[in-house]
Amino acid sequence: MRSSNYKSSKQKPKIMYDARGMRVKQNTFAGRMKKALIFYLLPYFVINGIIFAVVTATPKIEIRVDDTDDYRTTKVEFTVKSLLPLKSLKADIESKEITFEKQGSNYTASVDMNGTFYVEAEGLNGMHASNYADVSVLDDRAPIVNGESCEVSGGDLRFTITDSQSGVNFDSIYGIYDGNREVRPLSYDRDTGVVMIPLYTNSLQIHAEDMVGNAMSISFSASAGDGSATVTEDSTGEAEAQEE
Repeated sequence: MRSSNYKSSKQKPKIMYDARGMRVKQNTFAGRMKKALIFYLLPYFVINGIIFAVVTATPKIEIRVDDTDDYRTTKVEFTVKSLLPLKSLKADIESKEITFEKQGSNYTASVDMNGTFYVEAEGLNGMHASNYADVSVLDDRAPIVNGESCEVSGGDLRFTITDSQSGVNFDSIYGIYDGNREVRPLSYDRDTGVVMIPLYTNSLQIHAEDMVGNAMSISFSASAGDGSATVTEDSTGEAEAQEE
């Protein structure tokens, strides 16, 4: 009888209570899995996820080109956001290194030429990022003479000159004939760009600048009898649709 009672008592589950007298649940398989998930698997994935994010973190670069007030310079603003501190940061335009000022994650650079503005950043983890923007708001081209507009009337040469950015400096226009004799326009229209200038000989060289000093020089030759004028040389500016 003792043996039977002893065996029966061994088969009974052991009931445990905590200090408050509350029954403590047994450590079942589901409980053990939950414990493993909370205390082992979850921290493993969280820690490794953080390590992966740090190792692969790449800087983010945004660039904005401002408008220009004088057509000579403009500001380029760029922002670099990075999870880690930057190891290096450089900027250039057409391979010309540019200096910049830093304020937090924002940077400002002054540029005096058109071209491709390029930024490259390297994070502390060695990850690289780059971005670029086109700068095209500056005036680096001389005025243009429309070759089809050239004509001779009453001994005067008439032509149209334009500049799409800073505008034509009409006070800078003058002509040269006989090698060194200078002649000024009779009239000009700032709205249409039409210029009238005396044509004392069959050839005349016109000089002009835009409002920021880009200069052009173009030569005309008058055709006898038909009132037309041909662009014979365009040394520093451009002539559109030259008259043949």
